[in-house]
Amino acid sequence: MVLESLLRAHARSYKILGMSFLCSFLAIVLSVRMFPAQSSILSVALITMIFIPFFQKMFERDELSEVLSLRNLKDNVFSRHSPTVKAFSMFFLGTALAISTAFFFLPDYAGAFSLQSDTLRSFATGRATDTGTMIMLMLNNTQVMLLMFILSTILGAGAILILAWNASVIGVYVGMVARAFSAASVDPAFAYLYGVNAGLFSIALHGIPEIMAYFVAGIAGGILSVGMAREDVQSLKFKRVLVDSLKLLVLAQVMIAGAAWLEVAF
Repeated sequence: MVLESLLRAHARSYKILGMSFLCSFLAIVLSVRMFPAQSSILSVALITMIFIPFFQKMFERDELSEVLSLRNLKDNVFSRHSPTVKAFSMFFLGTALAISTAFFFLPDYAGAFSLQSDTLRSFATGRATDTGTMIMLMLNNTQVMLLMFILSTILGAGAILILAWNASVIGVYVGMVARAFSAASVDPAFAYLYGVNAGLFSIALHGIPEIMAYFVAGIAGGILSVGMAREDVQSLKFKRVLVDSLKLLVLAQVMIAGAAWLEVAF
């Protein structure tokens, strides 16, 4: 596969960012051209399909790292998987930017973002600033986090679908902010730049820990998957892998709770 040859498992961050932007933009165009009525979900599916081989290779590299680390149980589970977190981050950001660009500069492609727009509208109408809202947000985000964990444990790169969907929602939100600037008679190029900065900044406080929680949950599932495949479940090594996985899952839950509090409080 061409993309797989361009994006090796050790690819630099800027390359992952650039390729995720280009491929995500291409996925949007193709989905509208092929099946315009279903383009909103098809674009997310195409983005997932395009990047699964790359992330599968990265997960295989992580599996090897995990197996080798079992020989030295003092290795740090967090530092061991930092390259994967960086790759997730660049993929997520590149996809969100591609979708915001298409949403803002290609108004004829509005159908490709209908589900994301509906999701944002339903969230806006139901928003409040009380404890009940914080609990609802935490429960909803916990479900997404657990789905990331389960998909990563069972299907490996299948968790990319969740990341692509969330990136598409954020991309549409940023595009909406940019359109608000454009409606105020700001030059389109500057309106988009202002919109990207303002949109990302407005959700950064709670968005960063929330998205990072999804990354961590995905890695936790990958670690557990490796342990189940490589080690005897009665062995000390597997128990250590299980503990490491649970540590990451607990960390992800703490980040989800913190993100929900920040979203309501600020």
